[in-house]
Amino acid sequence: MPLFMKQLILFSLLINLAGFSYGQSFKEEYATKLSNTLQFVEAYPVWAELAEKSLKNNAINGVYIRRAVEAAYNSEQYSKALFWAEKLTTSPEINESDWLTYFSLLQITSNHPRLTGAVDSALLRLPQSKLIQTWKQQVPLILKQLTINSDYTIAPFREIKTGEEFCAVPYKDGFVLVSNRRNTGFVNREYTWTGQFFTDLISINGATEIEKDQLWKEVKRTNPHDGPIAFSPDFKKAILTVNQEEIDEVNKIKYARLAIKIYTQGADGGWNEAIEFPFNNKTYSVGHGVLDLEGNLIFASDKPGGFGGVDLYKSSWKEGAWSEPINLGDKVNTAGDEVFPFVSNTGVLYFSSNGWPGNGGLDVFYQENKNAKAMHIGNPINTNADDFGIYIDDNTGKGLMSSNRNNFKDEIYSISKPVYKIEAEITLSTCDNKFLGKQIIVAKNLNTLTEEKYTTDEKGKVTLKPTLNARYQFSYAGEGNIASCTTEKTFDKEGKHTVKLSSNYVNKQVTITVVDENQVSLSGAQLTYYSKGKATKKRITDGNNPIIVLSTEELTETDSIVGNLINYTDGKLTLSSSSECNSAQNLSMVLSPIKGRDRINLGMIYYDFDLWNLRPEGQIELDKLVKYMKEHPELTVELGSHTDSRGSDYYNEWLAERRSQSCVNYIKKMGIPSNKIIAKGYGEKQLVNRCADGVKCSQAEHQLNRRTTLEIKLD
Repeated sequence: MPLFMKQLILFSLLINLAGFSYGQSFKEEYATKLSNTLQFVEAYPVWAELAEKSLKNNAINGVYIRRAVEAAYNSEQYSKALFWAEKLTTSPEINESDWLTYFSLLQITSNHPRLTGAVDSALLRLPQSKLIQTWKQQVPLILKQLTINSDYTIAPFREIKTGEEFCAVPYKDGFVLVSNRRNTGFVNREYTWTGQFFTDLISINGATEIEKDQLWKEVKRTNPHDGPIAFSPDFKKAILTVNQEEIDEVNKIKYARLAIKIYTQGADGGWNEAIEFPFNNKTYSVGHGVLDLEGNLIFASDKPGGFGGVDLYKSSWKEGAWSEPINLGDKVNTAGDEVFPFVSNTGVLYFSSNGWPGNGGLDVFYQENKNAKAMHIGNPINTNADDFGIYIDDNTGKGLMSSNRNNFKDEIYSISKPVYKIEAEITLSTCDNKFLGKQIIVAKNLNTLTEEKYTTDEKGKVTLKPTLNARYQFSYAGEGNIASCTTEKTFDKEGKHTVKLSSNYVNKQVTITVVDENQVSLSGAQLTYYSKGKATKKRITDGNNPIIVLSTEELTETDSIVGNLINYTDGKLTLSSSSECNSAQNLSMVLSPIKGRDRINLGMIYYDFDLWNLRPEGQIELDKLVKYMKEHPELTVELGSHTDSRGSDYYNEWLAERRSQSCVNYIKKMGIPSNKIIAKGYGEKQLVNRCADGVKCSQAEHQLNRRTTLEIKLD
């Protein structure tokens, strides 16, 4: 594990252990002092001896064993740590944290096949543990990831005989990296944790001089650790991680937290005096800073208020100052540790984590955009050991990374991946080609079983850059009347791929408007629904609701609709169910007016004052109606009679009823069934002009109100 990683995440572990009370023996006091001063190499043999004695005496001491695990783990003696962790699983004193450490050690020591049994055993002991339940869910993915190889290749960057080095980044014609191989300065700079020297920045001038290096002196070094360092894309800024000079003390344990220093390049090409990042704090660490393509500072910190452990944060340069850091959220951060961020030249965020399901230790993950969940980068970049400090040029596929996969010694590796120019454009639309913007599309990589979420733009589009031969399932969950949909695509060649994700409608919406030849809505028209020649339902249009809306059930049961309106030609619509798209349809049924001798002229049906006898000219019009009704036996008609305003309301209603009945009697006599013709007397209730009670009108005006109306009625 890299030294700075230890400094960044050790606090929570030590603070939990610092509260234990020791004093039974000199060895306990001595071992406690060594551990509390982070001298784990020296502390481990003492704790191991105390733990061994407790086993021989058949009195398992959970405290001794736990501290033996801690000392072995932090001095990278993982096999020994696993030995004691297994002993602890038999102790009644084992707690949730012990089980989690045991799971991690199984991964680090490449004992992945034992994870399933170990997690099951832990759940038997602690069935309510949410963290152990999470491990139960993650183990299948962890085991699956072990079998998946990425397109990356990896090789040693250079051979070093002593010390360790990590986090190399390009600079000018060469590289700058972090190394503990040198002892610079006038005082002994040995780091008591490991017995090695403190870290410095080392430069390599050009690829041809890869075996030669020297101390990088372009910025003033500090007495404790220096590095890692990161440069802005234009190399105008440098972000350096250092130890804070101000010491924090918690439970008698002293900490030199990590801090960020920011350098800017001057006109002469040199680096100006460092500026302290304003959110450095002596009570927690801030480090591993990098600048993204927009100039935001991404960094790691164990500051309070995060998801747990170490999280990644972002601070923006606004109006001459760095903004309050914002947590990158649960698509990046976990209850574990997320460290060593890097933003590539295409804007992809890479980082290392021991919180996401991985191979063991720190694994490298990436996030293609801020809406996507972190993705495991796969083998051979990730191993059971710590893999971190990645740098990659996405345009060339060349890069560097750090790992302690070789005897748990931090070394730098060259990495490369094939650069395939593949771009996928996914378009989400309805089946009738209406774009669905601001909707979530889930892209599931069927090779790795990982998922990412994307939000479509205004034109329903998202883009991503899949790897060659990657097979994806794209799905949309649906919303409102828009149904869910899914499609799959294999990206088996370079170039631009277009994927259409087409969604149907949950309910098909069809509206029908009955209009004349001038597209004027007609009221009073009867629409009869048919299914296989049988009438199933009738509706009548009216002035308030001229549009008929068909429900999904009606559409299923209807294949045609016939429209009838007295004095208009009949209309018919055939509904097709062959279309796969339940798109909204606005249909018009055109009924043309009948002209000439066949038109029923109701204006000819008049009555003499105070009489209800049918005039001869009225009989001619009713004969036309009889003919129409015999041709349309499915219709039911109401004959309504009206009076003028002269006379009382009661008398006029009685008179109108008599007039209407005289028409109906005539129609019945001509062979129309009585249930198909209705007599209705309205009296003076529906005058067509101003001639109400008390208004002086001419005989011609009063005559207009003495009339008969004809309406189609539902059965």
